[in-house]
Amino acid sequence: MFGRLIIHKQLQSTQDLARELALQGEPEGAAVMALEQTGGRGRSGHSWISPPGKNLALSLLLRPAIDPAKAALLGMMASIAAVETIEACGVAAAELRWPNDVLVNGRKIAGILSEAALTSRAVEYVIIGIGLNVNSEETDFPPDLQDSITSIFLSSGVRQDLEVTARLFLREMDILYERVRREGCSFIPGLWDTRWAHRNSFVIRDGGRYKAEAIGPDGSLVVLTENGQLRRFTSGQVDVIEQPQQSEIETCPKPD
Repeated sequence: MFGRLIIHKQLQSTQDLARELALQGEPEGAAVMALEQTGGRGRSGHSWISPPGKNLALSLLLRPAIDPAKAALLGMMASIAAVETIEACGVAAAELRWPNDVLVNGRKIAGILSEAALTSRAVEYVIIGIGLNVNSEETDFPPDLQDSITSIFLSSGVRQDLEVTARLFLREMDILYERVRREGCSFIPGLWDTRWAHRNSFVIRDGGRYKAEAIGPDGSLVVLTENGQLRRFTSGQVDVIEQPQQSEIETCPKPD
């Protein structure tokens, strides 16, 4: 289904062009890829550092027939597809950090940015953007980020063809999206959870300290507060501060 791959030598943003195509009525399944992206962005307005011709910058247009309340789960679906893609390229193991980051050995290798046009009754379109570090070397990253970022090349020692990598990702997306079309989105949180790196880790957000307990059926992060209450985060970012000692892990009711 995802066979239309539009490759540009340079774009300011693959998300912007994919949105233009969506507004022009482009059918779902079209993907926009840039060998160089000059204005790439991640979540919360952060920029995505990507040297020309080394990394994957791609945005995919979907028009899913799903409940608008479930649209955010498609971003989690894309992060699962990214994990499968990275491992297909020879990386031993990749994990997920809530909400949509992909890690290898604790270092970020990919991020997902999703945006949707919704009404109260329907999803007009969803654009899934991926930034995946493919052939970057340590010197391609700023010195202050070199300990927190990696690439497929740095993790496996093997360079990849960018178009081949893009088509691997689209293949994995196709497999998962076909399942969404058959079953809906309810399987996504559970599948994402199998790759989650930080269950029972302690995290901070807005000055509060919490224990990461579970992934909710809506994709939310369920945490335990220091006074023993369950709380959900549906968006934004949390920072992992420590893995717990075994004695600190408490049993807590799973969310409905």
